[in-house]
Amino acid sequence: MDLFNHLGELALGSRLKRLSDQIMRDGSRIYQANDIKFEPKWFPVFYLLSEHAPLGVTEMSQDLGVSHAAVSQVVRELLQKKLITGVMDPSDGRKRLLSLSESGSELLPKIKELWNDIAVAIHEMINSHQSNIIDSIREVENSFSEHSLDERVALIIQERCLDQVKIVPYSEDLAEQFKSLNYAWIQKYFQVEEMDELVLSNPGNHIVAEGGQILFAQLDGKIVGTCALIKLDDDSFELAKMAVDEKYQGRQVGKKLGLAVIEAARKRGAKQVILESNKKLIPALNLYKKLGFVPICTDHQKSMYQRANVSMQLELT
Repeated sequence: MDLFNHLGELALGSRLKRLSDQIMRDGSRIYQANDIKFEPKWFPVFYLLSEHAPLGVTEMSQDLGVSHAAVSQVVRELLQKKLITGVMDPSDGRKRLLSLSESGSELLPKIKELWNDIAVAIHEMINSHQSNIIDSIREVENSFSEHSLDERVALIIQERCLDQVKIVPYSEDLAEQFKSLNYAWIQKYFQVEEMDELVLSNPGNHIVAEGGQILFAQLDGKIVGTCALIKLDDDSFELAKMAVDEKYQGRQVGKKLGLAVIEAARKRGAKQVILESNKKLIPALNLYKKLGFVPICTDHQKSMYQRANVSMQLELT
């Protein structure tokens, strides 16, 4: 039995504290997952200074409705991390005026974007039910146990990143980028094979002219990834030559390309899409599984590539 459920309103304060602790733990994981060295408990002071600096500790205490000691503790930690800076008030030598440091100001745009994602996730969690506050808190707690706040924010970030990636079609002026993006990952993990050189040196003839398609991913105005759809027969296509610039990995570029290639196969009436890969390319294999591909048994000795030791298939019918 959950004692808080049994106690009802009597345990409201403790229950809110438990929920608050959950949000703080999830918040820490969100910052860590996005490589931001920041603690959730710093948020009110840091945010206030980002909007209304310079301020003294007394002013911040009044604005935030928390004790002077609590604000002072956070200020000490932010000063130690060099995210804020302080100067003496020229009109009162006993008072120090605080504002964001250069490091804090550089961090602000990135962390503001993440705050927006967190706000969306929390809004979804607390506004998806209509009930009294105790029932609402219980339902929100259940929502946390089903999918934590950091998991929800990660999904929101993924969707935001997907929206930012633009898919553009093949043109001859992009042929060299198709080649260079693929050479980068092949040379990192394997050796460039004869079939690689043949296809990558003239993708227009060997893929597009043969009934296939090549797509590119554009992000921040730059081509950062590519993927090919190679026609095998009227019912079957191969997903091949997927490559993403290392600097842009983790921003859903591969997923957007994979979805676009699968949709292109659907529009061409394909019944299945297959692919070949290698067991050492774990992130790529995980992506293919998320896209719906399943492993299949095949004779890899018949493959055109020596590195191929994994085959996967996606049924479209």
